[in-house]
Formats: sequence, structure tokens, C-alpha cells
Amino acid sequence: MDIVLWLVLGAIAGVAAVLVMYRSIPDTPIEWAGAVLIGLAGGWVGGIAADFLGLEAVSWIGSLVLAFVAAVLLLMLLKRIAPGGR
Repeated sequence: MDIVLWLVLGAIAGVAAVLVMYRSIPDTPIEWAGAVLIGLAGGWVGGIAADFLGLEAVSWIGSLVLAFVAAVLLLMLLKRIAPGGR
């Protein structure tokens, strides 16, 4: 997959994951950057997990769904281990 498409899909997945988890759109540039980084990390982790499980994202939609699910799981983990997290 082209690196630009990978970055765009990661950014979309990250913003969508933050929207689902916190029910708000990022307000400040640092929140947007954090959402994009979470999406990129989610795409990376999701790709590694998919390879490990023998799954393959067939199209860009599959890649987006995979990155979104992994970003949500990553946010849940970060929320759990953060100080004061539940």
C-alpha cells in the first residue's frame, strides 16, 4: 500500500477512534496530532496482529477497519494503564 494512503487511513482511523472513545472531536492541534499518532500506531499494531493471525486486509476499506479497531483497542489499553484510569 502506498505510504501516503497508509498515513491518510491511519489519521482517519485515529480521529474516528478518539471520537468513539471520548465522544468529542479533538479541539487543539496537540489533540489532533495525538489522534493521528494513535491511528498510525493502531494501523501498525493491527497489521502485525493480522499477519500473526494469518488475516489480510483486501482493500483500503479493510485496512481502515483494521486500523480503527486496533486504535480503539490501543486507546482502551492506554486509558486503562494511565494514572487515574479505570
